[in-house]
Amino acid sequence: MRAGVELALAAGAFGQQVTVVVSGRACELLDKTVHMDESLYKLIGALPYYEIPRVHILSEETPRRSLRDDLEICVMTHQQWSDIARSSDIAVNY
Repeated sequence: MRAGVELALAAGAFGQQVTVVVSGRACELLDKTVHMDESLYKLIGALPYYEIPRVHILSEETPRRSLRDDLEICVMTHQQWSDIARSSDIAVNY
């Protein structure tokens, strides 16, 4: 996960359009309280400073957890992800 976030930050720093989508256990990094790697939690919080305005949670329903308030977090369905991946020049999975 860390490598994916670092890649997203590097791409954002060079003006590339980046869409960050998390799923599974990685969604815990979007919880209001830190449950996993604190340094990675902070790194994700830096995304807006690199022209990555939002993070998407891959889910068919709105999460029932308290999400962090330093990021814009949106729900993305599997169909939406499929459409975005199909129209992207590059899709990277970590």
